[in-house]
Formats: sequence, structure tokens, C-alpha cells
Amino acid sequence: METGSLSQNAVPAAATEDRPPTSSAARMLTFLREYAQNFLNSRLLDERRSLPPAMVSDFAEVGLLGLQVPARYGGQALPHADMNRVFTQLGAIDANLAVFCAVHNTLGIAPILLSATEEVKRRVLPRLATGQALTTSAISEPGIGSHLRGMNTSATMDADGSYTINGAKKWISLGGDARYVNVFARLRDRDGRHGGITGFLVDSRTPGFGVGSEMLTLGLRAVPQYDLTFRDMRVPASALLGVEGDGASTAKAAFMEGRVVLAAMTAGAAMRSLELAQRFAKGREVATGSLAENGRIREVLAEAGAGVLAVQTLVERIATWRDAGEDVPEPWYFCAKILGCELGWSAIDTALQVLAARGFLDTNTVGQHFRDYRLFRIFEGSTEAISVYLGSRLVRNPGEFTKLIEQASPAASVIGLAEQVEHVAADSPDDDGGRHIHAAVVGELACWTLLALVTSEVRHRSAMHGYTASWTGDQLRHRLRTALRGPHRDLPTLAEFADHIAGYAGVIGDIDQRRWPGEEWRSDPLLR
Repeated sequence: METGSLSQNAVPAAATEDRPPTSSAARMLTFLREYAQNFLNSRLLDERRSLPPAMVSDFAEVGLLGLQVPARYGGQALPHADMNRVFTQLGAIDANLAVFCAVHNTLGIAPILLSATEEVKRRVLPRLATGQALTTSAISEPGIGSHLRGMNTSATMDADGSYTINGAKKWISLGGDARYVNVFARLRDRDGRHGGITGFLVDSRTPGFGVGSEMLTLGLRAVPQYDLTFRDMRVPASALLGVEGDGASTAKAAFMEGRVVLAAMTAGAAMRSLELAQRFAKGREVATGSLAENGRIREVLAEAGAGVLAVQTLVERIATWRDAGEDVPEPWYFCAKILGCELGWSAIDTALQVLAARGFLDTNTVGQHFRDYRLFRIFEGSTEAISVYLGSRLVRNPGEFTKLIEQASPAASVIGLAEQVEHVAADSPDDDGGRHIHAAVVGELACWTLLALVTSEVRHRSAMHGYTASWTGDQLRHRLRTALRGPHRDLPTLAEFADHIAGYAGVIGDIDQRRWPGEEWRSDPLLR
């Protein structure tokens, strides 16, 4: 890897300097801070599993429901940097508000902007940007999650050019509340042969569109997750998002945007949690004196803060490229999802630990963040699944990793670490299980390398930026040392581990609960 070639292809480090928000974004940030202080009760949202009735209109009035919708359709046309600022602020206030806006703006509106016809955009986008209607995407299915190639929902073209959709979706945020749903299905011809994944913009009032049960989630309780069903649901040809068979690219683009937004939201919640932990530490006296002056507490808080600042820097970097009109390779988005959500939630966990018993109270902000943001390590692809996918991809195509490094302006020390990562990636085992583990290691190392790249670029900004660059490099070195030593032990076989788990029954017995209904919600049959 030649250091000389990097500086020629890299974006200048000065391009990553933080710029002030536009007037539209500044207005939204002011609104959100005042809304949080004067009108919001997150505890009630959580207990009632619902958003405040006036919230949709309030948010729409200030532009929060059309963040990147062009002005000609009634939106705010925010650059990516400003949109991330808004989501960081939302994340600090309440995960439910943040996810509500994220689903509507990224999973919902983005595919329409990218792939709908101009006529559909003119008809639908003004309604969405002004809060007259909500939107979402339906991709995940029972048993396959968001694995597009395993999709079973089907769409068949009819003789008149319309399409009939049959199938089921699961875990659809806002699925029962959205007027417009981007439904992704596998195309079938009249002979039943499978075609490519295809997207359709569906009005939820369409006959055959069914809303199933709401999932009772551990956290994020005010943004319901629904099952959806489609039974002989006919949609017109104008409902097509893009062209037949190209729906996977539309869905993937929405996912990529959403992954950066998840990182921005988690960073906001982590900032709020660390802010509360620092306040507590300054006012708390322990046997050794002030908790804030305890060396170990200072260390864990500083490391958590470094992780959050690293994520901020990464999110900012991606936005800088996007706003400059540059292509951002997919691994940068995967890195934002993996380390953004992992480091953000880790910081929340650290804050809860520092707060001690107060952190474990469900009435305190950090406890709710702990429950709500735990999902972000799973949302839109779990850490483990994406790490294996990313690592497998880089093992198959080592040149892609080199190109990623060339996209930044790293310190020479980081380049040396990147070369060691390439060495690890080249040493793939022969067995399937070993390859999965190896791919996960490579994926994680690649993410830490990218994080080390962007933090080294801005280490001059402040003392905390310098500490963050050093800390990130140390994290990468530690993981490299572990990876270079190789696996510590052989895994038990599937049968060996299954036998071990089966043995638990002799220790804890059969304790499945019948879970009879706690309340009768159906109408009396004699009244129907």
C-alpha cells in the first residue's frame, strides 16, 4: 500500500471541518429543544405505547417530515450533514421520536424520491412532507428478516398491466399507521417463474392490504412494529418503483442511508447519557473523594466519550462526501451501522454503570435509552450478520479495502495497521465455520481501520480529538494482536452443543408458560 498514492486521491482533511447548520436545520434544532423541554413526556410515551396526538402536525409544521424532499414538493431539501444533525438531536431527546422521523424520511420517502415516477412524486411527496400522510417500507418477512434473496412475497403481472401481490411482512415500523407503504416483492411471470425483486408504492387502503398484530417490544414502545399481509392485492402499473427486477437496489439505497442515520441517533443518545453521568459524577462523593476525580471513572467515561466522538467524526465524514456529490462505497455505511450502534450503546451502558442504582431506575433517562437503543445493534442488519457479510466481501476482493483506505488522508501509523489487516484477511481457513468466524474478524477490523482513518485526520481539532484518534488506533492494534494470534480453541460441533443445551432441562425443568390472555379484546360473537 503506497502512502504517496493516498494523498492524490483523498479528499482534503479540511473538508471535514464542521460547518454551521443551514437556517432550516437551525430552526428545527431550536424547535426540538423547546419541544423536549416544554411539551414532551417520554415516560408517558413509553407507558402508553403511543406518540402524542399533536406531534405529527407539530413536526410537519417545522419541516421534520420532509427533511430531504426537494422544495418543489414542499420539503426542506436538507444536505446530509444537516439531516444528521437533526437526527443526533432527536436521538438525544427520545428514540421513539427519532425512529418515527427516520422511518418516514429514509425507509419511506427515500425510495419514492429515488424510484417513483414524476407523476407519483408530485401527487404523494407534498402529502408526506406536510404530514398529511405517513410512509414506510415493507421488506422484512417472517423467518428471513431483511434477507432480500430469501423473499417469499410475490408479485404477478396481470393481463391489463397491473400487478397482484401476495405474501406477508413482519416487523414493519409504522406499518399499521402509514398511508403509503413501499412493498418489495419477488416478481413472478404467469408461468410462476421467479424474476427479480421489485418495489411497489402501495396505498394501504388498497383491498387485500391487511394489518396484523402489533409486537410488544422491550423498548421503542411508542413506534409500533406490525405484521402486514397481502392477499390478492392488486396495484396499478404506476405503483412500480423504478423498473421490474430492480427493487433490490432501491431497497439497498434506503437501507444504506438509514444505517448512517441510526449511527447519528445513537450518538445523540450516548451524548445525553454521558452528559447525565458526568453531572452525577461531579456531585457524587465516595470513599475516595469526588467520583468525577476517581481515576477509573475518568478512564471509562473518557473512553466512552472517545467512542462517541469517533462515531460523530465518521458520520460527519460520510455526509461531507455525500454533500460533495461523491460516491461513498458501501463498507463506510456498514462501518457506521456496526460501530455507530455498538459504540453508542456501549457508552449508554457505561453511563448507566456510572449512575449505579440511579441508572437502573426505569424512570431515569439513561435506563430508557438502555432499553430503546439496544435494538439498534439489530435494526437493519445485526452487527454479527453485517460483519460477516462485510468481511466475506473484502476477503473475496482485497482491492476494495485498498480503495477504501485511499479515500481518506490517514496518518502513516494507520496505513501500517491497514496493511496488517490485509494480512489477516488473506489468511482464510478452509472450513465453513472457520470462514464465518474469520469473515467476522475481518469485517470488524475493517470497520476499526476506517474509524482510525477518519479520527486521525482530525486529531488536531482539540485535545479530545487527539485522545480519540489515539484511543481508536489502540483499539485497532488490540484487535489486530488478537486476530494475528489466530483462534484460541476449536468450536464444539453442532451436535455437541445441542446436547449440552438439552442437558439444561435436567437443571431447570420445563418452565414454558401458557401465557393465557390477560384481557379479552375481541367483540362478542353474538354482536357480530
